[in-house]
Amino acid sequence: MPPWIETAGISALWVVAVARAPQAIRDREQRPLWFAIIMIALAMSTHLEPATTALAHVVPDAHWVDMTTHIFAIVDAAAVLWFVCGAAGRHRHTALVFGAAIAFIVILVILDGKAPPHARNVITPSSTTPGIPDVYWWFFFSFHLVADSICGFVCWSYGRPGTPRLLRYGLRLFGTGMLLADLLWVLKLAYLQTHSAAFAPLFSPVTGVEALFMAVGVALPVVAQARDRWRDGRSYQKLAPLWLSLTTAAPDVILGPNQRFQGMAIPLQLRLYRRVIEIRDAMIVLRNYATPTALDLAHQHITDQTVPSHLRDAHVTACWLTAALQAKDNGMAPQSQKANLAGPSTNDLTDEINHLLQIAEAYKSPEVHAYKESLIGAI
Repeated sequence: MPPWIETAGISALWVVAVARAPQAIRDREQRPLWFAIIMIALAMSTHLEPATTALAHVVPDAHWVDMTTHIFAIVDAAAVLWFVCGAAGRHRHTALVFGAAIAFIVILVILDGKAPPHARNVITPSSTTPGIPDVYWWFFFSFHLVADSICGFVCWSYGRPGTPRLLRYGLRLFGTGMLLADLLWVLKLAYLQTHSAAFAPLFSPVTGVEALFMAVGVALPVVAQARDRWRDGRSYQKLAPLWLSLTTAAPDVILGPNQRFQGMAIPLQLRLYRRVIEIRDAMIVLRNYATPTALDLAHQHITDQTVPSHLRDAHVTACWLTAALQAKDNGMAPQSQKANLAGPSTNDLTDEINHLLQIAEAYKSPEVHAYKESLIGAI
């Protein structure tokens, strides 16, 4: 695999961390995951040349650069395990997780201090080369293997069928990334035991693929939120012409000041919900201006047109709204309406929005325009 995969994977983790920062700041429940991502990205970044060069200006020598990267790696594994325990409702394990991390860091520092003089904390290419003892690496790798395995299997267990689709895929991708991290530690243990040059070239690409899986898994909720926001914005704009026509005729249904800049401060989903309510309230007001003759003409007109059957109700509604608006403009007094013009009832906001979008689309259709022309002299 090409060497840029590691850089691409770590860069993707940083992009996701930045993208999730605003949500993590606002939502306390999102902070453990965000902290875990930051620590993973930091731990992985310390292995890249720009980061090691920067660390060299902060810590005394190359030996402490290596030691710093290992400490970051232990904290990163603990942070991910903390997030997974919290997501699984095991908050009481927080002290145990970070207590174990601190204990392992202390052990590594003690083992490093008792080792013969050595310039770097790396696995030496030969067992005869002076360096830190193998037990140092066994402690280091075993902590990662245990933490990453727990994280990977928990993510996969919670990503079972029945979980919302994007969350399920996100958990499985993130869990796969953690299990790929296990592969990395197994490869390093194999290198520690054999000192075979065949293992070392695999470290970078496995790290890169692991990072990409985790980044995509964590990014899926962000993508879903962006998709939902785009969908809500599109619906909000598509309802605008219908909303403007109805609320101009029935201004009392507007729930509050509609200044443009004040409205921008309100979350988009709330603005969309308010627009749906205002359209529905305006329809209740205007239905008293729809005469029986106009309703009969609407049903007859749409029946005679080539309107798909699933859109006929929306076109009929758009027709009687057109007739009601015209009657109100002509000064007709409202009359008690006996016909059921409320349309299909639903407790689901998405279904309600989709139904109103059909009406809004029908409202500007040639069929409804032709109906409006047919009203002249008919009623």
